[in-house]
Amino acid sequence: MNIKNIGLLLSVTAMEFMACSSWATTISGTDLSGLTYHYAPDAQYVPPAGVTPALAALSTPDSGTGPTADAPAVYVRAANVGLPTLGTLGTLSASYDLFGTAIGPAGTQPYWLTYLYAPDGSYIGVVSFGGPDLNGSSQIHVFYDYDTDPSAHTTNTYFGDTLSALDSILYNGTTTFGQLGVYETGVEIGNWDNGALIIPASANIDSITVNVPEPASSTLLLSFGLGSLLIFGYRQKCLAKAK
Repeated sequence: MNIKNIGLLLSVTAMEFMACSSWATTISGTDLSGLTYHYAPDAQYVPPAGVTPALAALSTPDSGTGPTADAPAVYVRAANVGLPTLGTLGTLSASYDLFGTAIGPAGTQPYWLTYLYAPDGSYIGVVSFGGPDLNGSSQIHVFYDYDTDPSAHTTNTYFGDTLSALDSILYNGTTTFGQLGVYETGVEIGNWDNGALIIPASANIDSITVNVPEPASSTLLLSFGLGSLLIFGYRQKCLAKAK
């Protein structure tokens, strides 16, 4: 193979790498037991039984915001899926599948709640408006962890913005929201404005899919010789994942 053809091979496989630099990780079955559950027993793993699959079960007797209310959630962290990171907000997308129908106040759905690493060591929460898909068109709002440094945060919640719009907004004038790392992302119910009504809610989730970045160990070496072999090996790996 001449130098021109090697260059063409590297160009083509590099483009394939860019298209395949992330992939969907789906957690279902008994793997749901390895996720992070907040507010047990209202959030808990339920083993399969008969025709019922394994579930990430969320339930609360009070889905409002009063003193008896809580908001159970199940989260995916990088360690849950064997990765060093879940990437950045700008690379994040996810979805969940329900077993049966979610129960709760009219017009509410289980929603995505994603925590980001703030530069000062605190966390930033990004909440979707509800529904199974989290992507660039999802409407969101933002809330802040004021425990570390309240003066470091803006009070703007970007209520109703899309996730893609938030990705390009500067955070503290130093970086964009889209460049902030993802600590965890998951599905929550509750914290709905029910007024004085105490309304129970539940959602049984049988799978969660999160698009995660390619681990650093798969970084391509775009040099001749060994590099061309590595990039070819990566191409085979990537194509196998797509099947």
